[in-house]
Amino acid sequence: MIDFVADNWGSLASAAGLVVSFAGIGWAIIESRRARAAAQAARAAANETRNDIARHLQAVDLERAIALIQRIKLLHDIGRWEAAVEQYQLLRSMLSHIIARCSESQSGLRAGLANARTAVTGIENFVAERIGNDIEDRDSSRLNRRLNRIQSDLEELAGGMGLGNPQEDME
Repeated sequence: MIDFVADNWGSLASAAGLVVSFAGIGWAIIESRRARAAAQAARAAANETRNDIARHLQAVDLERAIALIQRIKLLHDIGRWEAAVEQYQLLRSMLSHIIARCSESQSGLRAGLANARTAVTGIENFVAERIGNDIEDRDSSRLNRRLNRIQSDLEELAGGMGLGNPQEDME
């Protein structure tokens, strides 16, 4: 037996090397599959985190828009119509910004925000046309009711995002 090993040790070493190589290749394949699965899980987690951050930023923007509506109603109550027109422009810009950041899967949110923006534009146009004349109390009351509906719609949209009522979060 010793003579056989002595005469064929190179072949035996090659055979042992071949077995070790196949085991190494098998191990490398298994590890590469694990690494691929880990990379896919990390990618999915990153996408989920990005979506959560985007939803949070949308909720913050909605909260700011709701607070701005409160300010506009106050401006109506004290008859500061010029300042209200400036705030309408800011509100429309905020709503447009939120719409622009909506993902394709948020078509309902996008449509609701577009409706709110259209309603704000209508109120703004009404006030801008009448700004030189006195705006009657009943007009102011009607405008505030319309703003209340827009505010309620925005709060509902924020709640639909699964983030609760932004007004409750502020308290």
